[in-house]
Amino acid sequence: MLRVLFLLSAVAVVADPRCVSCHQSIVESYARTGKARSVGKPRAEVQPQRQWFHEFSGRRMGVTWGQGKMTHFMEMKGAVESYEVEWGIGSGREAKNFVVRLGDSLFISPLAWFANRMIWDMAPGYVIDANPTFYRPVSGECLQCHAGRVEAVEGSQNRFGEMTQAAIGCERCHGDMSAHLASGVAGNVVNPVRLAAAKRDAVCESCHLPGEARVANPGKKISDFRAGMAMEDVFTIYVSRRNSEDTVLRVNSHSEEWAESKCKPVWCGTCHDSHGAKVDVREKCLGCHTSMDAHRKKAGADCVGCHMPKQRPWDGSHTSRTDHWIRTAKSEQKFLDRGELLRAWREPAEEVATRNLALGYLQSAEKTRSLKRLREGLVALDSAVKRGHTDGDVALAAGLLYVRQKKADLALPWLRRAVELAPLDSLRRLHLAAALANTGRAEEARKEAVEAVRLEPLLEQSYVLLGQIEPARKEYWKDQYRKVVPKRMVP
Repeated sequence: MLRVLFLLSAVAVVADPRCVSCHQSIVESYARTGKARSVGKPRAEVQPQRQWFHEFSGRRMGVTWGQGKMTHFMEMKGAVESYEVEWGIGSGREAKNFVVRLGDSLFISPLAWFANRMIWDMAPGYVIDANPTFYRPVSGECLQCHAGRVEAVEGSQNRFGEMTQAAIGCERCHGDMSAHLASGVAGNVVNPVRLAAAKRDAVCESCHLPGEARVANPGKKISDFRAGMAMEDVFTIYVSRRNSEDTVLRVNSHSEEWAESKCKPVWCGTCHDSHGAKVDVREKCLGCHTSMDAHRKKAGADCVGCHMPKQRPWDGSHTSRTDHWIRTAKSEQKFLDRGELLRAWREPAEEVATRNLALGYLQSAEKTRSLKRLREGLVALDSAVKRGHTDGDVALAAGLLYVRQKKADLALPWLRRAVELAPLDSLRRLHLAAALANTGRAEEARKEAVEAVRLEPLLEQSYVLLGQIEPARKEYWKDQYRKVVPKRMVP
């Protein structure tokens, strides 16, 4: 028992200690998995101190370790900006990103550890960044998959309460544990194996299928999803309509690749044991492919090495992972463009299908700058509004579209509604302030921007906008921002 409790404390108590009395071997095995190390306090790693010159930005980057604390820094023209690391994100088997905290706001560090190559380097997204900063917000969606239990501050971009459970725990796959912990019988806890196929697969897909866009249903948040629910009752994932021979690999698109496999297993759990027990994948293959003696003599016994090779994702810097598109060695390996049209991974209810598709297209168009997706989104949004959808997310999308078309007067009613439905959302306040400024309503714009600052003091764009609204006080607003981020090398 003491040994198990030690393992639990080493991974930030990923399981309720009361699980040990009935599931000791499972708890002990799980504590050694990557999921049990998905978030944790930083460690010295293998190379605790490292410095290098990032040519793209002209800055010296570095990592130091002392008195049990990790510090990341960057230096440019003699000025040094450094931060103590609060959390490490990732198991560290392939790579690990790091998080710094300012007050209750979390930001991703531009420095990352790549265990497979035993090096420190720029984190994904920073490699060709000419102005890397420590102020890229950590999103709630990021922590939703990586962290066990953390509450986002309503309406904020990256403000969080206490992380009461760092790494992924039992509830991620077994749902609410309270009834089972009170009375441990098999029927009062979610067991993914016993779920219908769609609900069972959704447990894995909620984290292992990012898609091109994720859209919450009206009145829902993506974080509302729990194991045992139908995913489409909470949110919709949209993926590209693509050629099945497209081999573009992303860091976390396992479910999408698996679905393209001609010999796909029944479900993820066929080859993966979430509790950490070793599974003989070759034995699973031979369950269907029974007459493989001749092939084994010719090609060897490593099914995965040939048919699910490790590859480098386009968005993963130095990392590599197993490609879950199971295919023959003769399959075409060329890279094809992903289609620009989107489809729902699982269709939501008919009454929200058009609304969700519109928001999916517009969300994706914002990230990819795809004009085709923007046009598709416009058509779908118009249809959704005509059907009576005027919730906060639709209002925000409609308002922003008018802003981009330089029709700020038409944007204002929509943006006002978006703020009215979520008055604590700092970014909505900021968008409304910008639209008001563009229509000459300077005092109203100032009030909204100041409120955005009050709600989220580290939201840099609010200070920039206030400097534009009040040109004579531009330096004042710069100084106000410097006061909340005194370490930052502000241009």
